Amino acid sequence: MKSKIIIVLIVISIISLLSGMSVFLLNKPIQETKSGDYDEISNKVESIQNTDNIENSDFMELWDSNVIGTLEIPSINLQLSIAEGIENDVIGKYVGHFPSTALINGNVGLAGHNTQEFFANLKKLKKGDEIVYNFILGTKVYTVDTIVEIQEEDWSYLEDTEDNRITMITCISNKKDKRLCIQAIEK
Repeated sequence: MKSKIIIVLIVISIISLLSGMSVFLLNKPIQETKSGDYDEISNKVESIQNTDNIENSDFMELWDSNVIGTLEIPSINLQLSIAEGIENDVIGKYVGHFPSTALINGNVGLAGHNTQEFFANLKKLKKGDEIVYNFILGTKVYTVDTIVEIQEEDWSYLEDTEDNRITMITCISNKKDKRLCIQAIEK
C-alpha cells in the first residue's frame, strides 16, 4: 500500500512539474530557433548557389552528409538545416526531407519534431507568412496558404503538384494520431 501511495505521489509531482513547465514555455515570447550548424550550412549553400563548379568541396561535403539546404521562417524566427530522409537519426538533428517528394520544383515535403529546436512554433504561423527554402541548387520563397490538422496516416498533402509548394508536417502535442500540416505556395 505504501509503495502505491509513493508511486501516485511521484506521478502527481511529475505531472505538476510538466504542467508548470508548459505554462512557462507557452508564455515565453517566440525565440530564435536555429540548428547548431545552421550558419555553416547556410554559408555553404550560398557558396554552392553562387558557383558554376558543381563539384566544389562544399557541395560534395554537404551531399555526402545528406544535408540538402536550409529553411527560414522569419515570422517565427526559425532557421534550420534540412537533410534527406525522415528516419529518427535524421530528424533528431535536422528537418527531414521526404525522399518521395520534390527537391526544388513541385511539392517539397518536410518533417520535423514538434520541439522547441524544430517545429514547435509552426502552430503560430498565419496565412501569408513567408517561408524561404534554400536548396543547394536554388532558393524558393513561399507564402503560407494552408494550415490544417490531419490524421497521422494522411499522406495526401505530400502528393505531386503542378505548382511549386512546400509542405511541412509535425506532430501535435497531446494528439498522437494527429499532425499539423502547413502548405505554402511559391511567390
